[in-house]
Amino acid sequence: LKINNPILTSVDLMKIKSINRPGNKVSTVSLLYYKNTSLEKAIDRLFVDCDRAYRDGANIIILSDRGIDECHVSIPSLLAVSAMEQYLIRTKKRTAVSIVLESAEPRDVHHFATLLGYGARAINPYLAQECIAELIDTGRLDKDYHTAIADYNDAILHGIVKIASK
Repeated sequence: LKINNPILTSVDLMKIKSINRPGNKVSTVSLLYYKNTSLEKAIDRLFVDCDRAYRDGANIIILSDRGIDECHVSIPSLLAVSAMEQYLIRTKKRTAVSIVLESAEPRDVHHFATLLGYGARAINPYLAQECIAELIDTGRLDKDYHTAIADYNDAILHGIVKIASK
């Protein structure tokens, strides 16, 4: 699987989720846990869920924080990505699995750069993109939806390249 920009639109993520080719299996693992559970137990459950997906043949794992409500909270995305990266290295599965993040957290360039630096291969910032859509719907941004999303993704990518070049 080859992507041109590590910042994915929701359409790009849907395409990845629907991949049905031999040798490429995608699995979505939730980052949510009950708010009274300890973070350590939530991360341990994340490891178990990812191991289960790997045993079922998944080589692309999407870590998702969709579904947060009054009873569920999410493992912070940077903690989840870095913990998964270290776990995959310890269990010698790092080269067999790619991590894609679907999260509402990343908004600024620094957060994207750290997520990519700590092991995410691609990121779908769905909340930022939904905010752009709302700005367009309310008339506060005078652009086409796809153009505005592409401009945002390109700006984030340009910032990541600038950080990496230093």
